[in-house]
Amino acid sequence: MFKVIIKHAPKYIGASSFATVAALIMTKYYTAVFTPAQFGILALYLIMFNYIRTFVSLTMDSSATRFYFDYRHDRRNEYLSTIFWFITTMALIVLVLGISFKGPISGWIAPNTETIYSVTLLAGITAVYVSFFTRVLYNEHKSTSVLKHTVFQTVVNHLSSVIFISIFHLGIFGRISGQGTGYTLNVFSLLIEFYKENLFRLKLVFNRVMAKETFMLALPGIIASFQNVIFIYMDRIFIKHFMGDSPVGIYTLGYMLGQGLSMVYEAISQAILPKVYNDMGENYDTAIKELEHFSYRYYAGLAIITVIIVLLSPVIVAIFSNDRYSEASSVMPFIVMGFMMGGFYKIPALVLGYHKIVWFYAWLSIVSFGTNALLNWYLIPLYGISGAAFASFVGLFIYSLVLQMMSKTFMSQRYNKIVFLIYAIVFISIFLSFSFKNGL
Repeated sequence: MFKVIIKHAPKYIGASSFATVAALIMTKYYTAVFTPAQFGILALYLIMFNYIRTFVSLTMDSSATRFYFDYRHDRRNEYLSTIFWFITTMALIVLVLGISFKGPISGWIAPNTETIYSVTLLAGITAVYVSFFTRVLYNEHKSTSVLKHTVFQTVVNHLSSVIFISIFHLGIFGRISGQGTGYTLNVFSLLIEFYKENLFRLKLVFNRVMAKETFMLALPGIIASFQNVIFIYMDRIFIKHFMGDSPVGIYTLGYMLGQGLSMVYEAISQAILPKVYNDMGENYDTAIKELEHFSYRYYAGLAIITVIIVLLSPVIVAIFSNDRYSEASSVMPFIVMGFMMGGFYKIPALVLGYHKIVWFYAWLSIVSFGTNALLNWYLIPLYGISGAAFASFVGLFIYSLVLQMMSKTFMSQRYNKIVFLIYAIVFISIFLSFSFKNGL
């Protein structure tokens, strides 16, 4: 497993790191040209962008990974074509519905932003196709290609945004247009590589059996994703409702900076997933033991990185923004700890995914992110954006803890004792920190 990680994870981390570092560097520019209120409006349109991606993909692009290896050798084109046409059908439905609700949604985000809304809608749809093709590259361990396309998209994204904002003075519309340009050109770049490397030949075929089995595996995840997008962005929606656009911008900056931790565990997860699934099929017991040994180092590494980011929060905010956004440093520690818990649950998620135990995700999302939303509603009027950050941590903590509990029957007693001790220490520490900060 470590050989696979050493070979591919650096490139995946390199891709994520490049995109994240570029975003952080450009955050300095965006926070300079946008006021906190404008940055808050931009944040809400980026939330809409994520809504669109979820509604179009229905997680079918990622859920296809489990069956991809079953059809990889002799029916890959048929299977991928089936998923492609499914996504395309959903894209058309979302496009029609999105156009129908353009007026009320854009009016709520900010008056006279219908054009920004339309570009966001198209960019979100395009992003799903990028995700679909990139997922195939992950499955084929094309880590160099993933790195290349990520760098290309990131450069086009931010370079075109700067041109649209600084030269053509298009403001928020220019930033969204730059993002859409990056995804659009990357789709064409991916199509060229897929054609040259014979990774996928699109067919006019839709296999109902393949679509059904993938959809049924994805269904709990689909429900969970819908619930996630309903609940997980409620912090910014409640902040806008209770406090206005400027606090949304400040909180979003802290959230974005704290989210940088996710690039580490996402890259490692993508690197080991094919290896874990293949090894479990060949020698299950040995694969589980190897995964447990790896997880101890993985958890320790995430914890060390998290502590460093927490301690440097004020410095990080100062480097990547300006005095208008200084309050963002107060939310970063809770956000980073939440994403650390998100990294922790990658291990049990791999195990449960292999066993096709996915039925509980919908209920888990209701409990974890529903709790997050309720805490936002209660804590934001009392404690402002720090209340939203603590609520975000609690939601991710519950989600991560339950995944560990669901997978404990497949793991050793030693592993379970160590993991649950870690979870107890983390929660007590964060609760005491929040209480001390707010004088409770």
